[in-house]
Amino acid sequence: MTFAHSLLVLAICWVSWLTSATEATLRSYNNPIIPGFAPDPSCIRVGPEYYCVTSSFSAFPGVPVYASKDLVSWRQIGNVFSRPEQLPAFGSVNSSTSGIWAATIRHTNGTFYVTTTLVFDGAPFDDPSRWKNVLFTTDDIYAQNGNGWSDPIFFDFPGYDTSLFWDDDGKVYVQGSHAWRVFPAIQQYEIDIKTGASLSGDPVTLWTGTGGLAKGPHIYKKDGFYHLLIAEGGTGVGHMVTMARAMNVNGPYEPYTQNPVFTSANTTDYLQTVGHADLFQDTNGNWWSVALATRNATVNYPMGRETIMVPATWPKGEYPIFNSQLPGRVQLDMKGPLPASQPPPRTTPGDILVGQNEHLTFSKGSSLPRQFVYYRYPDFSAFKISPPGHPNALQIMGSAENITGPTAAAGTSTFITRRQDHVEFVAEVTLDFKPKVDGEEAGMTLFIQRRQHFDLGVVALSGGQRFIRLRTITASSTNEGQTDPISRPNIIPLGANLNPLRLQVNAVNASTYLFSYSEDEGKTWHLVGSGAASQVSGGFTGTLVGMFATGNGKNSTTPAYFCDFEYTVDPLIY
Repeated sequence: MTFAHSLLVLAICWVSWLTSATEATLRSYNNPIIPGFAPDPSCIRVGPEYYCVTSSFSAFPGVPVYASKDLVSWRQIGNVFSRPEQLPAFGSVNSSTSGIWAATIRHTNGTFYVTTTLVFDGAPFDDPSRWKNVLFTTDDIYAQNGNGWSDPIFFDFPGYDTSLFWDDDGKVYVQGSHAWRVFPAIQQYEIDIKTGASLSGDPVTLWTGTGGLAKGPHIYKKDGFYHLLIAEGGTGVGHMVTMARAMNVNGPYEPYTQNPVFTSANTTDYLQTVGHADLFQDTNGNWWSVALATRNATVNYPMGRETIMVPATWPKGEYPIFNSQLPGRVQLDMKGPLPASQPPPRTTPGDILVGQNEHLTFSKGSSLPRQFVYYRYPDFSAFKISPPGHPNALQIMGSAENITGPTAAAGTSTFITRRQDHVEFVAEVTLDFKPKVDGEEAGMTLFIQRRQHFDLGVVALSGGQRFIRLRTITASSTNEGQTDPISRPNIIPLGANLNPLRLQVNAVNASTYLFSYSEDEGKTWHLVGSGAASQVSGGFTGTLVGMFATGNGKNSTTPAYFCDFEYTVDPLIY
């Protein structure tokens, strides 16, 4: 295709898109559509509803499932990986880059299928023991209490980022990224989805991409072609989406001459690192693409990789065009032929839409919201809602391991968090904690990984005296958590007052967090210290904010009680 021909096709597509969009009524929406630690999105439509899954790495429960009826209002309706018995080996992962990688969701004949990869620490990239690929299924995506998704079906694939494709003859193929460092490639084989066995022998190589670490594959059949979409360029500012197509599912695949089809590389766009995309159609037949992106990745992005969406056009016999308004790019404020506006179904009392304010009262008989996560498998007995004598409180009994923890620790820390999903927010909680043993500590944490977090806590020191302190752990710290550095303005004695404190984490702008406490239920605030967003930025995950307790080297003897957890945002700031 010549450049002039490409321009003609683009012009035709733009006119066609405008015509159909006008008929469907263009509506405005904001990116990210799923903000805050929502990488590697995969989305589908089933009937009038849309469902997305994202990566979760070392967070548990894992593989969050989001639902929408209009592609704008999203609600987390569950987690695919919600029971320890589903993946016992997950308890041994201990790194921000391990755990549950890129999930893909698909649906056929009334059943939902999610493929994903459990990634282990330490083993070389091309060591098969590093990857454990799994398939989960459910016939009821709204089933609650962890009962919806099946135990995993394990299948052998020499790599990661696995995805399923159903051909017209009923055969099912699994694609993934072969984990060769020197020769990364997208490979495929026919799979028995009931057993995970290969029905076609060893995987065949479909495409090696354009030279940028081929991964994140999906196949779509349209107009007689098998279209292969992949991610390349790593996960940084060189990230991009490229495509190839073939007349046979096993190839050969011919690359598109206009690759990449979607990227922010070599631009000054606010949304950077765009890649790892998926394509789906809405109820009106319009095409859409979701992908991951970070906010201004060249500066700070504590929320990590988030889910963005652009409208797409897919002319007959051609390749799709991602965002005809600005081809191959993504913007914060966008317009598209969205379905009619309506909220997604509410599955349990207290459900909130993604990006909304949240207030937890920990009332008797309630459970922690599905969007709250632990680090790996917790000791569930350490967390109790409305225990005797403390109604409307979450009790946490601190573990010996603190949030940083020894690198090779077999246990896990006692903290529970939710995603930071706004640039500016205020999180608060009331803490009733009267430690008597030196080292016992409880409070709020702002966490991205074990080597990067802020902890605002009440701690017993100097023979049981209570202090409030802010500990700042950064990736350059040399300690293992037992002698964490204390940030300015140093440590503050609390005196004889044993009344509950109100703790606060405030993201005042894209660069700064403030950490404060109140002794009069929030009427007067005392600043303990501040922290830079750059200290909790970078990496594969996003920042989490929540509550913790620890004995800092020994199991705590004093329970910490947390009440009225609030996460609030200015409704005009996204």
